This record gives sequence, C-alpha cells and structure tokens, in this order.
Amino acid sequence: MKREDVFARNIALWGKEQQDFLAEKSLFIGGVGALGCIVAEILVRCGVGRLIIADRGIIDPPDLNRQALYTLYDLGRPKVYIAAERLKSLTGQTEVIPMNVSIGDDDIAGVLAGCDGIADCLDNFPSRFALEEAQPGNTFMVSGALLGDYGQLTSVIPGRTVRLQELFAGLGKAARTIPVTSTIVFAVGSLMAQEVLNNLRGKPQLAGELLVVGMSGFFLERIAVKPA
Repeated sequence: MKREDVFARNIALWGKEQQDFLAEKSLFIGGVGALGCIVAEILVRCGVGRLIIADRGIIDPPDLNRQALYTLYDLGRPKVYIAAERLKSLTGQTEVIPMNVSIGDDDIAGVLAGCDGIADCLDNFPSRFALEEAQPGNTFMVSGALLGDYGQLTSVIPGRTVRLQELFAGLGKAARTIPVTSTIVFAVGSLMAQEVLNNLRGKPQLAGELLVVGMSGFFLERIAVKPA
C-alpha cells in the first residue's frame, strides 16, 4: 500500500509535507505497558517512521484491563515482542524495533542518541529517573503517570524545563498494587501522543507545565512548574 493511501485522513488535516516530516522521525518509548501501548499505537497511526520500544515485562492477567496491544492469548509472553508484532501490522509504514531491556539496569544511551524524542511510559520513578539521566541534551521527553482514575503528563526539555528528579524528588517504587482504570489510560496516552507530536513540530504545550487529568469528574488542570 502507498503511504499516501494509508494516511489519507491525516494528510487531509495537516498536508503531505507534514506526513513526510513524521515519516523521517525516530522515537524511543520506554515501557509498553498501559501508557506505552496507547502512545505507540497512536504514533504508528500518525505515521512516525521509526519506533524503538523497550520493556522487560511479561504479559500477565492483570495487564489485560488496560494494556491495549495484548490479548488473553499472549499471556506469559514478553511484552515488547508482542507489541512490536501488533504495531508493525497496523499500517506497515513504521519500522518498530523491540528492546527486551530493563531501563536503569541496561545501557540505552547509544540508542537514545539516534532518536528525535522520548516517551516515558514507565510505571515507577527510579526507572523514569534513569531514563531521564540517559536523555540526550538535544531531545525532548514526554513523561506520563497514572493513579486510579487520575493521570499527569509534562514535557521535559534539557536546559529549559524542570527535571523529573527535581519535580518528584524522593519518590521510589510503589510498595503496593497501583489501581488504574482503563479510561484514564486511553485519555492520558492520547494526550501524551499529541504532546510528542507537538514537540516534534517544535511547539510543546507542556514545557514547564504539568497537565493533571481526572476522569470521574472530567477534571483538567494545567499547573506551572519551575526549576528549583
């Protein structure tokens, strides 16, 4: 299939030049759990040319309520390889490279150096901080997190915005199962994907701001954050 046919509705909105621009971009997605599945799928459907996805998790029954790329038949299999299979099959226009690695334990600096941006879809702060440490100075990172039916996201741009390690200093791994609804996963994942596109176009909306989203009461608030 021709790329122009697959992305005809995109092109009708933002034009062929913008579609060609996205086809040249390479992105790294840290974590293909709840948020990572949504962010990756949307970016593939938008026409980003190359995705590198990293995760070391195995698909378990509790994942099925919110991790959209996996099914009952995938239980016990590595997330990153199943996610890569599904993502490649969506449009056939995106190169998807799976990395079965643990961020914070394995060296990913070389991989990140070849990317235009990063999506932090990890589920714990130590891993997020490790990803931020490896972030090249010329890239952006869109970071998101979830709890219950609330979520938050921001853009991290070296030298311009507050660092995650400043904003969430002292936070570690959760000591219990984190409750998460599927509605907040899709909402925040969609917003993260949009902010990735905003950054690629040089127009981030959440540089220096934290967007907080709540589903039950349709809560949406932008909070200014400044470096210490």
